[in-house]
Amino acid sequence: MRRELTRGAVLAVAGLMLGGRGTPASLPDHAVNYIAVDVRTRAVIAEQWPDADTPIPLGSLVKPFTALAYPISRNGAFPEFVCKGTASGCWLPHGHGRIGFRDALAQSCNAYFLGLAREVDSNSLAVIAAKFAIAAPGSDTAETRIGLGSDWRISPVAMTRAYCELASRAGEPRVNEILAGLKNAAGSGTASAIGHGFMAKTGTSPGADRKHSADGFTMVLAPAEAPSIALLVRVRGVTGAQAARSAAEILREMREKN
Repeated sequence: MRRELTRGAVLAVAGLMLGGRGTPASLPDHAVNYIAVDVRTRAVIAEQWPDADTPIPLGSLVKPFTALAYPISRNGAFPEFVCKGTASGCWLPHGHGRIGFRDALAQSCNAYFLGLAREVDSNSLAVIAAKFAIAAPGSDTAETRIGLGSDWRISPVAMTRAYCELASRAGEPRVNEILAGLKNAAGSGTASAIGHGFMAKTGTSPGADRKHSADGFTMVLAPAEAPSIALLVRVRGVTGAQAARSAAEILREMREKN
């Protein structure tokens, strides 16, 4: 499905996508899906994503919402954890070492977020999910709460709007920490293909069909200082970090068209 432009302010985005150049030349059309949402109105302004309202696993894109459900400590700060890599459940074999929240979000450190998730109450997470209009996890495990496996399913359009809501809550202490981590992710983290001037988060989930072992996702909020667009890109058969390259190409073509 493709939806028509709804606001002149997003002409560059919709002009690119509706003009047929939203898919990077290096990838076949069927391998890439995208959805763009106006941060202010929450309206879908352009999409190429069949069944975008169907809940699917979105990998680490859920991590900011688990973080919001973490119990507030005495000083209101997120803790530090030591990531030992494979031994502590992280995707990075040699680990990230001692790491704080912003860097953990930027690097999508599984060990760090497993540490957070083990202390998250399922009722608190359900409240956060309802506040951001996304489905709650389908199972009560730390792994599910950070997007591992297939038991937390959220529709692409709902997740994109949830990130719009995050952007609109800038100024709230917890949200500010998350947004800072998303800036770091785009600048030097797993979404570094996006580059500075944006906020981003990557995610990898089990493939939704038999043809692909994994699906890579990248969520982008643009521009970083006052987001007006949320763009979610999925690339079949790759990791989230690789999907960020496709998102970066879309963004680059958007800027050139503007």
